[in-house]
Amino acid sequence: MKNRQKFPIVFSLLAALTLVGCSTNSPSLEAPSSSTAPSSASTAPSSTALTDLSADMVASASIPSMCGFPAGKLSKGVLQKKHPEYPNASVPSLADSKLIVAGDLTGDGVKDLAAVFYCDKGGVSWPSHIQLFQNTAKGIAALGKPFLMGDITGGARGIPSSLKFVNGQLEVVDRQLLPMEPAAAPSGKIKASLKWDGKKLITTEIQDLAHPKNGTLKTATVNGTWCQLTKESKIDNKDCLEISYPQLTQKGEDPRTLSYSSNNDFTELSYFDAPLGVVYQPGVKIQDPANPSVPTA
Repeated sequence: MKNRQKFPIVFSLLAALTLVGCSTNSPSLEAPSSSTAPSSASTAPSSTALTDLSADMVASASIPSMCGFPAGKLSKGVLQKKHPEYPNASVPSLADSKLIVAGDLTGDGVKDLAAVFYCDKGGVSWPSHIQLFQNTAKGIAALGKPFLMGDITGGARGIPSSLKFVNGQLEVVDRQLLPMEPAAAPSGKIKASLKWDGKKLITTEIQDLAHPKNGTLKTATVNGTWCQLTKESKIDNKDCLEISYPQLTQKGEDPRTLSYSSNNDFTELSYFDAPLGVVYQPGVKIQDPANPSVPTA
């Protein structure tokens, strides 16, 4: 890690740091990532009434590229293709029949499917993927690209312990990699809520199950571009931070994995247990004796 001394950067108040633009894009970790997959068909209801998908239909569906494997059709839940470079790679396959759930994620009144897949390039294990499926006039089809669980678990490897459909979103429980831990032996545990935004799955909430006192993080409160303000209350674009939780990026620096603690209207972000800053909801009344000139609302 380069220049760890540059942190913490205090978010202090919205008057000290301004949220310039929000983005809910999932971060790209340096952990193994899925290859680009073609966009799915439109989710708009067709003139022909479509029926709900059932879990058994996934076993013979076509899937996008995962782990560098080419896209292809499953047979009994397993992709029938070889990796172009790694002969010992584990082919994409359904991780567990219990990790296939049905629910209307797109809001068109027809139940979609979400399934956990596992694959790797041989050797060490990789994080798993979640792939969505929808019903179309031509039958079951992949919806969007695979969602890499490592993007929200810090790169923790393995398979989620639970996947549910709750109130129009997916709820997944998986291990979390904490700072200085080996990727194959994470000790953390999170529950994440995932929502279809019309193009992809995005994370809306993360709950720290290993440390319940940390509460639940609503990712929309921290994701985006954060820049410091000058004394004239103008945005300083020279040293901005990009946050797509749990990843923080800054120009000229290596990506960093964040942790959080959320209490009422305050959310503290940390890097290697060193406080990075505090984000609070607009309208919150606070007093900071060390910075009396800073607004309190």
